[in-house]
Amino acid sequence: MKAILHISLTLTLRSQTLTFNMAQEKRPLYIIVEGPDNTGKDTQIALIIKGMPEHVFHKVHYSSLPFKDRDKHTQHSSQLYSGLFRMIGALRPEGVSIIFNRSHLGESIYAPLYRGYSGDFVFDIEERHRDLIQTDVFLITMVNDPDRILSRDDGKSLYKTREDVQADIDGFVRAHRKSIIKNKLLLDVGEMTPDEVSAIILQFLQEKHPDYNPLQQSLQFE
Repeated sequence: MKAILHISLTLTLRSQTLTFNMAQEKRPLYIIVEGPDNTGKDTQIALIIKGMPEHVFHKVHYSSLPFKDRDKHTQHSSQLYSGLFRMIGALRPEGVSIIFNRSHLGESIYAPLYRGYSGDFVFDIEERHRDLIQTDVFLITMVNDPDRILSRDDGKSLYKTREDVQADIDGFVRAHRKSIIKNKLLLDVGEMTPDEVSAIILQFLQEKHPDYNPLQQSLQFE
């Protein structure tokens, strides 16, 4: 099954209106939304889905693994995040779009901060899937001021102090820049409204997507 985009183009020529229907294959999107807790990831995922109705998204939310043993945690993390890219590769021919709330990159931040070992093995996983992530994967990393993040904290996050939050932010910025994902956006949310943030993200996705066409769906000719 392949996703099909139907476009209705209306041209107004003097008093006559002509409508053309065009159908084209729509390549799927694989979007990773990353960043510290309380930066608005859930909100933006919902707005991406609302703002791109031509795609039917599957949502995947990665949470922390329960293992306390370092070796077991590393082993299962490697399997989990290798599976992320294998899943994309398997579903791509079917035209299935997926949006990920968190991903492999979090391991490179939280492993050294809270588990005492390097999580940079996730970049080796990226390298093994270089061809895939250079074309079909989109990374959006959202950060904000530590004080704003703390003001939204519900007590469930790993960080406890402003310094902890800053370490999270620095880690995500580093991971974003180190990732070999080609299509990526690092966004400091600041005091922007959710709709303002969404407008930036949607423009990024539309312009970077291989099927993007700047032709407007409605053109007026006087």
